[in-house]
Amino acid sequence: MTCKLTHRVAVAIFDSDLSATRLLLAFAEFLWAVMLFWPGETFGRPTYHLLAALAPETVWACAFGITSYLQLHIVLAEKQQTLWAHYFALWNSLLWAYVVGSMLLSVYPPPAAIAGEISLMVAAAWVWVRPMILLHYARLAYGHAQH
Repeated sequence: MTCKLTHRVAVAIFDSDLSATRLLLAFAEFLWAVMLFWPGETFGRPTYHLLAALAPETVWACAFGITSYLQLHIVLAEKQQTLWAHYFALWNSLLWAYVVGSMLLSVYPPPAAIAGEISLMVAAAWVWVRPMILLHYARLAYGHAQH
């Protein structure tokens, strides 16, 4: 039972192409862009204090909008395996890490409503890190096969 479960989890984590994860990130980034372009003062709230200190809402909205477009392009053009897509995944991971980190550091206690953003941050980091993990173990396997 445990062996089957472990195998299923490993397949889900390592044998997928992460298209669904990238699509979810693209959708979330699109929604962030829409909400930040929405009329009003979103960054007037304490939760967004550190985001506002770095750039105005419209700059963040553009960053999220462009990121959403590029994320969607990577999936639709089937470019997930390119070096550019890997560098983009690093950018995406840093974007989500800064956004989530700044929201967590701006208010105490942390708002429960950002649980979804924390999940998106982890997903973005996984899209960036997973290829490096797979490459590392592929090199190890190749090295063992040569001996």
